[in-house]
Amino acid sequence: MVSTALYTGLSGLRVHQTYMDVIGNNLANVSTPGFRGSRATFSDLLSFTVRSGSGPNGNFGGQNPLQVGHGAIMATVDTDLSQGTFQDTGRSLDVAMQGRGFFTLSNGTQTFYTRVGSFGVDANRTLVDLRTGMRVLSSSGGNITVPVSDTLPASPTGRIDFQGNLPSRVGGPLAEIVQSSAVLKQGTAASKTATGTAGTGNQFDLTAFAGRTVLMSLNGGAQRTITFPSTTFGAGPVNASVVAGLFQNIEGLSVTADDLAGTIQFATTKLGDSARLKFDDGPSAAGMLTALGLDALQVSGTEQVATATSDLASLTGRTRAYAVGDGITISGKNPDGTPFSDTFVYGTANHGTTLGDLLNFVRQRIDQNQMQAEITAEGHLRLVANDKQEANMDFFVGDAVGNVGGNTWPNFTVVQQGTGPDKAVTSIDVIDAQGRTHPVRLTFTRSANNPTIWDLEASMDAAEGTIVQGSIGQIRFNDNGSFNVIGGGSNTLQFRWNGISGNQTVRVNLGTAGQFDGVAMLGNTTTVAATNQDGFVAGQLLSPGFNAQGQLVGYYSNGQTRVLETLRISMFSNEGGLLKDGDTMFVESPNSDDAIATTAGSAGAGTIRSGQLENSNVDIAREFVNLIEAQRGFQANSRVITTTDEILAELMNIVR
Repeated sequence: MVSTALYTGLSGLRVHQTYMDVIGNNLANVSTPGFRGSRATFSDLLSFTVRSGSGPNGNFGGQNPLQVGHGAIMATVDTDLSQGTFQDTGRSLDVAMQGRGFFTLSNGTQTFYTRVGSFGVDANRTLVDLRTGMRVLSSSGGNITVPVSDTLPASPTGRIDFQGNLPSRVGGPLAEIVQSSAVLKQGTAASKTATGTAGTGNQFDLTAFAGRTVLMSLNGGAQRTITFPSTTFGAGPVNASVVAGLFQNIEGLSVTADDLAGTIQFATTKLGDSARLKFDDGPSAAGMLTALGLDALQVSGTEQVATATSDLASLTGRTRAYAVGDGITISGKNPDGTPFSDTFVYGTANHGTTLGDLLNFVRQRIDQNQMQAEITAEGHLRLVANDKQEANMDFFVGDAVGNVGGNTWPNFTVVQQGTGPDKAVTSIDVIDAQGRTHPVRLTFTRSANNPTIWDLEASMDAAEGTIVQGSIGQIRFNDNGSFNVIGGGSNTLQFRWNGISGNQTVRVNLGTAGQFDGVAMLGNTTTVAATNQDGFVAGQLLSPGFNAQGQLVGYYSNGQTRVLETLRISMFSNEGGLLKDGDTMFVESPNSDDAIATTAGSAGAGTIRSGQLENSNVDIAREFVNLIEAQRGFQANSRVITTTDEILAELMNIVR
């Protein structure tokens, strides 16, 4: 039995030596991309049974079996299937698997599987494994060709997308309006009447007040002093005209005497509410107003909005009443900028005296095909353009030089600028079948009849070609401002470009009905724009690269991308059953089952990380611990052999 220990120790040396081999291989490949480490597991050998076990019997209890083991063997060397870390390489054709699955390679006769995606392009533009030269298989099982000098043909524009806002507040179309800056009013003067009572002819007896004064205020101004001279009024009663003569030269006052009736009419030249007249006794002249038949109450004029029947001499802006023959000049421009001017002669049979006569005179001088003249209910004299569009209008009214009378005419200003319909303009390049770009201007115009409806009109330089169908009508919106429908029928534009015989149809996409994912009509801001079109010019392949689904994508100089091919990813029911075949590749074995062909992200397969390689999944720290364990195990089994040898030596020395 002593000799058995030698073989037991020998088996321990052997398995620990193999254990060391596994650890050494793991550490040797710690920097190998895609390497899967191995794990060794031991199993004991069949034990020698000295005594079988027995169960309890009567007064005796049971006994366990008595067995002596014969050592250890290497049971398995399993592949570690855990995910390795990733290393950035900067190469667009380097790929790594995150998750389950293997890249699929072929040498033309046999298929290999690997986790290392260090791919490149050979002279035949075929995607190959740079380590072995094996070809990388596509999802269809064929080779993957990389068109390094590929040209992506142009694609004509078939759809234009719009986004943004059209204003709901109406800003046009509007007709231009020019009107007086102030309301025209007609009025009456502030007036008083003096009445004589003394003697024949109702004369004024002011003998008691000779040399005295009367105070008078006009229109709220400072009081004026009027002195009644003793030489004139101290001799006895006088006629009304004598009294009136004292007031004749006062500016702003009209005085009319009637000697027969014995009355004097005092009236302000000024008309309206601001016309005021007041008399007062002068110092030491109490009772003088009574002698004149006057009182000390202030009187005011009256006013009202002028109408067509208002006499021009009764306008409240007058400085002096117009006399027959006084001229009123008018001048201005029609909406198209053509001038007009003439002079209205007050009091003549051809022209007249009222504001309505002046209005008719203006109407005869303007171009009534372009604008109309009117007096508003508020009392403004107004000129209104016939057409709703930009206009070049102005108007002026003033007194001619040399008039007896006069009026302070108000300025005439533009109170509403003429504008066309509300517009919103955007533009975009439309691409034809040959890859040429054509700038197209797109104008939204609000309907003059319904402010919730817009029309779209396309325009471009005639050198580009011809617009066959350039308008889209009746673009309607819902009450909440969301897009509703194109009510005009067609939602397409058609172009015929120079050098291309057929028409190109482009669909206009304004959004989803009832939604705010396209064009809306809200507020008063304009942000609508043509944001995208689906055409593109021809482009050259700049670089290929893989996406997360394992698709080889071509990136072109025109900003487009195209899927060129898709990697085949192979899955196995038991990945641990694969056979390592060198070069970090695997082949099928009976226990791995057949490969399941799929693509990244499908059927449980992992995803692709472009520009990276998977590092070895060997854990150095763990391997160093295993290394210590293997060393101590080998050392212990060596001690078993040396100890057994010493026992045998003692046994041999017994016969001496």
